[in-house]
Amino acid sequence: MDYQGFEAEQAALQGPMVDDYGREFQQFSNQELVRVFHELLELEDVSCILELGAHRAATSKRFVKAKAGRKAVAIEANPFNVAKFGPLAEEAGVLYLNYALNDRTGPLDLVLSDSDQDRKRGHTKTSNSILRNLDFGRTKNVEVPGITFDDLEHDPAFKDYLPSLADARPALWIDVEGALSQLLAGAHTALPKCLFAMAEVERVERFEGQKTVSHVARQFADLGFFPFLRDSEYMPTQHNVIFVNGALVTPDKIQSVKETFVKNIKDYKPETT
Repeated sequence: MDYQGFEAEQAALQGPMVDDYGREFQQFSNQELVRVFHELLELEDVSCILELGAHRAATSKRFVKAKAGRKAVAIEANPFNVAKFGPLAEEAGVLYLNYALNDRTGPLDLVLSDSDQDRKRGHTKTSNSILRNLDFGRTKNVEVPGITFDDLEHDPAFKDYLPSLADARPALWIDVEGALSQLLAGAHTALPKCLFAMAEVERVERFEGQKTVSHVARQFADLGFFPFLRDSEYMPTQHNVIFVNGALVTPDKIQSVKETFVKNIKDYKPETT
């Protein structure tokens, strides 16, 4: 199914629920999509995940702690986040690396919000990006190491921790604050070795020069991935989509997962107090 057809199907399923129940349903839909992501991890017996745009590396830490022998790589562009959260992730067994994923390898600027509050908090806001957030007021640029996903696979620390991406067949958790198109443009050889990806996408431009979901969905398709399910977390501007590698995961194998998600969405009723 192409993305237009996928979106029409999901809009018909979730749109009326958003209209009727608002934020409560939106949060529920996100919880359901996260549940699906973890169900797919179990179904495919995934032993490694890559968290791209990691911040605290919460998903990576949860994954490695859940079962012995698992591995997780967390990639984070912001050096302030790396200094604050990296040691805790490493203690949990996660490889935490300071890179901005991009369409080419080499240094680039990270655009930080630089309000008085940001200065007090040490510039650890989650919405900093290699693209300027259109909601930011005062900003400052910090030069950071940039790398393509294709080159990351050959980074010495990465390769020492994870010798073969193809053998690992990892799943991806992607939250790169508007720079998903740049990540995908540098992932032509690496991404097809991955099973599926849960990715944050935007329907409107929230970052300067950003490509929105219709564009990144075509990039995923060009690399062999089809849209599987989405939530309505911050509709109508932003949500999350699980894209699945059609060469490694057959739709029939995961059909029951989709059916359960659809049933749970249809059966949703807000909690009463």
